[in-house]
Amino acid sequence: MANIKTKIILVGIGGSSCSGKTTLTKHMKDILPNSVIVHQDDFFMPEEMLSTHQGLNTKNWDAPSAIDWPRMRKFLQDVKSFGSIPLEHKGYDTWGDGRNIPIDENRADAWKARFQDLEQRCLVAANTKVIWVLVDGFMLYWDQDVICQLDVCIFLRVPKHILKKRREMQFQLLPQSGVPWIDPEGYWDTISYPEYIAVHKDLFKDGNVETGELSEGQVKGLLMIEPEAKVKMDMIDIVDTCLEKLACAASELMEH
Repeated sequence: MANIKTKIILVGIGGSSCSGKTTLTKHMKDILPNSVIVHQDDFFMPEEMLSTHQGLNTKNWDAPSAIDWPRMRKFLQDVKSFGSIPLEHKGYDTWGDGRNIPIDENRADAWKARFQDLEQRCLVAANTKVIWVLVDGFMLYWDQDVICQLDVCIFLRVPKHILKKRREMQFQLLPQSGVPWIDPEGYWDTISYPEYIAVHKDLFKDGNVETGELSEGQVKGLLMIEPEAKVKMDMIDIVDTCLEKLACAASELMEH
């Protein structure tokens, strides 16, 4: 057999803070062979460089300026070019384990078997080893250069009142320092949620982030999932929907 080629597939999983994207990402990693997670939180600017919200006198971690976009762009480009995560990269998991919402083990095992079969078929049909890089981010679809690097794009949309309730029940660790962070009073309503709306306006027709339809062409092939819509979805249902899209991506690879 000729030298095996490596194909990096970058999978973007975006959504507001507390939308469930990190939990989803970790369950997907447990199922997908040759997979790794990259958190957008890894690319925060140093805390001292963040803007300060004058009204609350606190740092704004939710504005686009809080992310080191040039570093994130280069990182994704390097991952695609060299087929691996740079050794010097330091990752931060600011929301803990993320598997506190279990999924059906039988369905998860069925997916594992399906992707193991796909992995072997890719090796035989295309002489290619697929590596899945799951990129989890709360403003993943703001920067066009980052969007262009992503091969599959997923977005979780959850109503404001549910996001707020989840946020109030959780705490996170600050990137870099690992110090526990609890929202200052008013942070969610004054900073976090308004920034989420502002960052994602271009994704939706008429800028209607909460209930609007996706804008055509802003993010090609974007899969939007609404777990709390009229037909509620359990976490395994969300996992099913996302993995079906990834299975299609792997199948297309074998056809080229």
